[in-house]
Amino acid sequence: MNRGPISGSAGKLDALAKAQAAWGESIPREVAALAAACKAQTSRAVAKRLGYSDATISYVLANKYPGDLPKLFATIRGALIGETVLCPILDEIGRDRCLDEQARPFVATNSTRARLFHACKTCPNRQQKDVA
Repeated sequence: MNRGPISGSAGKLDALAKAQAAWGESIPREVAALAAACKAQTSRAVAKRLGYSDATISYVLANKYPGDLPKLFATIRGALIGETVLCPILDEIGRDRCLDEQARPFVATNSTRARLFHACKTCPNRQQKDVA
C-alpha cells in the first residue's frame, strides 16, 4: 500500500499560504515571521529554536492555538525578529532569552543565576505570573 502524499501534489499549502488563509488580511508580523522561518527551515527546527513543539507551531499558523499567544509572540519577536530588552543583570539580551531566564529556578551555587532570580521579580520586562 502506498501511503503519504502523492509525489508532486500541489494540494499542500506552504507555511506562509497556510498562515494567510487562517489569519486573513490581519496577519500579525510574528505569525508572518514564523511562517517565513518555517518556509526557510522545517517547522520542527523552528519549534526547537523557539522551545515549543512542532504541533504548537502548526496551531499558531492555523490560528487555532489555545495557549498563551502573547508569550509565544514575545518569544518569536526575540528569536526570529531580533527584539531585545535591557536586562538589569545581563545588559541587552533577546526577548526570548529574557523569557527563558524568568522561568528558570533559583540556584544558590551560581551568583549570576541568583542575581537574575531576584532581579527578575521586579523587572519591568517580567511576563511570568507568580504562582503563589
